[in-house]
Amino acid sequence: MSKRKPIRGTGDPGTLIVMWLVCLPLAWFFGHLINDIPVRSAEVVMAGLDWAGERGTVTITRSAQVYEGGGRGGSHWTTHCFADFSPAHGSGRLLDIRVHADGDCDAGRVLPARLVRADPANWIDGNDEDHAYAGAGWGSALFVGLFMGAFLLLAGGIPIVCAVVFPLMLVQRLWTGRGRTS
Repeated sequence: MSKRKPIRGTGDPGTLIVMWLVCLPLAWFFGHLINDIPVRSAEVVMAGLDWAGERGTVTITRSAQVYEGGGRGGSHWTTHCFADFSPAHGSGRLLDIRVHADGDCDAGRVLPARLVRADPANWIDGNDEDHAYAGAGWGSALFVGLFMGAFLLLAGGIPIVCAVVFPLMLVQRLWTGRGRTS
């Protein structure tokens, strides 16, 4: 039996360019997912723990039954609190926004809260409304942020690293190949 020689690249930079062109859209896609899901979840967790978001107070105005979820048996009816948010710095009030609060949705109840502004550019999370957090509502965001963040970093980390490293490898290959005469 003869030993086979390992297959080596011919030094053609075209292969790296093709690989980079494949990794670039994947890196862009996963980069947006990483920004849309774990980063947004971290913002919600920090607002729920009173570490981030616009400081102010909410005055609960009503509660409403809403249908939450969508498909695959995960949807259900739940009660949401709605309130008027008054920013601490005195700008205009935001009326009838969703507030995540501990306890009942008793009309007239005033709570300190943090506001997380809507982000219509977020194409995954569906965050097109302002939300206020008064010490609640951050548990599920923490769960989603940790597990989806870890998954997306594992799945999306490879194309992101490739999108950064392949141009460097291409420059290195072109630089070292310049001096060869054979």
